[in-house]
Amino acid sequence: MPIISSPGIGSGVDIAGIVNKLSDLERQPLVQLKKQVGTLESRLSVYGQVKSQMASLQDAAAKLSSNDAWSQFKVTSSNSAAVTATAGSSAMPVKLDLEVLKLAKGQVSSFATVAMDQTLSDGTLEIQQGSWASGVFSSNGGGPTVISIKGGQKTVSTFAAKINSSGGSVQAYVVQDVSGERLVLRSRNTGKDQGFNVSFKPSDAAPDPGFEPAAAALRFMSPFGEQFAQDAQFKVDGIELTSASNTITQALPGMSFSLQQVSSTPVKISVENDQESMKKNIQALIDSFNALNSTLGNAVKYNTDKKSSAPLQGDSTAVGVQSALRSLFRSEMPGFTFQRLSDVGISIQRDGSLGVDSKKFESALANPSAVKALFTASTGFESMGFAKKVETFIKHALDTDGRVAARADALQSAIKRNLQDQERVNDRADRAQARLIKVYNSMDSKVGSLNALNSYVSQQLASMTK
Repeated sequence: MPIISSPGIGSGVDIAGIVNKLSDLERQPLVQLKKQVGTLESRLSVYGQVKSQMASLQDAAAKLSSNDAWSQFKVTSSNSAAVTATAGSSAMPVKLDLEVLKLAKGQVSSFATVAMDQTLSDGTLEIQQGSWASGVFSSNGGGPTVISIKGGQKTVSTFAAKINSSGGSVQAYVVQDVSGERLVLRSRNTGKDQGFNVSFKPSDAAPDPGFEPAAAALRFMSPFGEQFAQDAQFKVDGIELTSASNTITQALPGMSFSLQQVSSTPVKISVENDQESMKKNIQALIDSFNALNSTLGNAVKYNTDKKSSAPLQGDSTAVGVQSALRSLFRSEMPGFTFQRLSDVGISIQRDGSLGVDSKKFESALANPSAVKALFTASTGFESMGFAKKVETFIKHALDTDGRVAARADALQSAIKRNLQDQERVNDRADRAQARLIKVYNSMDSKVGSLNALNSYVSQQLASMTK
């Protein structure tokens, strides 16, 4: 904006005041433009909130339309110390008796006791995996794990560390008492085929007399009297089954059992539909809809108390979305057990929100498959479940070319144009102000010159008179 320097000195006229007032007249359109942009920004802000709440409603609908939302189960065990159970989405409601006869175990065997920190002579230890189920060791046909006893690694403790680092099917540790120490081996996994047998091959070099006992002195104790590897044995409603693990995942589809201990009596396992989970997911849909309904309702109505219009009053897109959603939740699904939301206790209230008749809702959940169909059926839009209808409707509305997204983009474009108009008004006013300053400064200069001439002439005339 141009600056007027010492305006009106020559003429005595308030040039700055005149120019500023004329400039203000040039900027008068800004008042209306700023009012308009305020309204546009208010509308865009509401649309931002509407889009966010529609996305939340879409998420709630998408979750409710998936099979997982209806495949949550509540599992109980009459003796969780003996058996615990979980149910996945492919499980079925069931009640059964499970009796644990044996737990799956790995083999545990030890070696003969040797003196503490005794140094052993060179040799080779071979650990072969297999089974002792018949009372005689039977190899599984795989190659043995081979451990060499060499200089610097010939104590029982270093020997155990070497076995553990070999990555074989056996792990080792050392136990000690007053008589010395012993090497103990145990299977890494459970099951009757996880047994093992150990053999020694002494080195060709003879041990030093009285110093190093031969490696074979670590005599292997077969598992008799200690612990055989064995499969778990259990009964499901009297049907005897076995498993190499205490975690049973294949006995019943979708079910997982964890055997903890042998049970003296059958453990009662109950698998029921988790109604609380269903309620929570349906309530999430209701809450999301009600939040959106409240926002739209407040945004399009006239405030009679304040006698003012809401930001989106008369906005056809907002009114259309509100009307479409309410109509959608009032629609019917002919041919289903439950054809309307009101059949399960969910209905549109006078203010457009969704209300729940708790008693009717609880009664409907006793037939979970029918309630599921009401929300998840997908046999064409007219017979589409309510959750799928909502998800589909909002997806189209929020897509790039959808009605809500397009309206928000239009508001954003209008704001951009308004700001450009404001810049043009300011530019025009600045140019007008510069032009006026130039004109008035020229006038001021000429008037100043005339005043100076007038003073000179007056002085000369006064001098002549004297």
